[in-house]
Amino acid sequence: MTAADPHAIEHEMAPELQAFYANRPLMWRNILWFSILNVGWSVCFTIIYPLITLRMNSPEVGMGEGLIGTIGSVNGYAVSFLVMYFSWKSDHTISRWGRRIPFLWISAPGIILPLLLFPFFANKWILVGLMIMQLFFMDIKASTISLLPIDLAPRPLLARTMAIQGVILGLLGFLVLRYGMQLSDYSEKLPFLFAAVILALSTIVGGFGIKEPPIQTPATEPFKPWSALQVGFRDRRRIVLMLSVPMIGATFTMYNAWLWLFAKNELGLTRTDMGAALSWSSLLGLVLSMPYAWLIDKINPYKLVALGLFLQFILFLALLNIHSANGLIVVSFLFAASSGIGGVASIVVFRAAHPAEVGSVTSCLGFVNNFFNATLLLVSGQLIERLGHNYHAAYILGICLSALGFAVLLTYRQLTTSTPVRGVMAKPALKPSDLIT
Repeated sequence: MTAADPHAIEHEMAPELQAFYANRPLMWRNILWFSILNVGWSVCFTIIYPLITLRMNSPEVGMGEGLIGTIGSVNGYAVSFLVMYFSWKSDHTISRWGRRIPFLWISAPGIILPLLLFPFFANKWILVGLMIMQLFFMDIKASTISLLPIDLAPRPLLARTMAIQGVILGLLGFLVLRYGMQLSDYSEKLPFLFAAVILALSTIVGGFGIKEPPIQTPATEPFKPWSALQVGFRDRRRIVLMLSVPMIGATFTMYNAWLWLFAKNELGLTRTDMGAALSWSSLLGLVLSMPYAWLIDKINPYKLVALGLFLQFILFLALLNIHSANGLIVVSFLFAASSGIGGVASIVVFRAAHPAEVGSVTSCLGFVNNFFNATLLLVSGQLIERLGHNYHAAYILGICLSALGFAVLLTYRQLTTSTPVRGVMAKPALKPSDLIT
């Protein structure tokens, strides 16, 4: 047995937990309720995040790329530490609702209220305050509710159960981007108001419907920042693996952070134009979600990461040569094709985590992810602004880091096939073949 063997992990579980995962009707009901919850939130923020960014950069508000990047980076640094606390806290929470859902009830009001108020203010610092409030509660939600898919499905089915949501998100994402952006050109307030209502409804339906697994692990000592790190980094080689995850995804981070402002400031497109162009990629994501999920569950992850990096390079070349709305469509298709297998390295981390330690292990990954991406946002925002609003500089930075991240992942592969280091690496070395389900 190896630490990365998902079937072996399940055999170590208590009988009631094995029974929970063996109950397929319950599993699919949970996936349904979580899909309603996740789709409601994901679809709303598919349009809300771009609208927030575009509003902050509008002449009415006047935030530059440097300040926008700084706000994102400050939140990234904060959540790097907050994710460890709230993930640890949810691992050890015991309540009638389960261990994750209570944090949904805590965080949802603090996210929805700023969303309602955001379009009614133009003062830069009031908007910054609303953003800080919303980002803080989003951090709580992301640190806890994002663990539910890992809790609700057996390890060998992780990617495929997540792909079901990808199909739904693809269809709804197309409609929301296409018509939501058009609605925002008619009234900037209405998308925010509709999103708040949808978030409230999906929270209530999903929160009451989900039945969490019977896992109760009371805390035996107070939280210490290094406690999660001790669990997640018990095998020091895992640090290398976790570092490779955000590095490989750096191109996607730059795409998501700056594409909307690039389309507005460089291409001169309206929000309706941007929504119409970018919405088509959601349909491609829908088509690719299940095939990609099967590949992720079945194929050697190193091969998939290499394929993903090749697609990222094509995406990068397209970003440097985009001049119109039609070019934006092509770029969005390339993003959908490459990002669909962009999370392969993180799946390896999830598979190796025992259910009782999911929060600690994934919070370590969240710590590395958020700290790295925060620095990337800070640097890229300043870089764009100081080079005369040159968004190409951010894309070049992203692809270079992605290529370097693949080299780091190969270093991890080499470490797992070599002789274990004494002490901290005394556990059996992971072989690449162990990562295949």
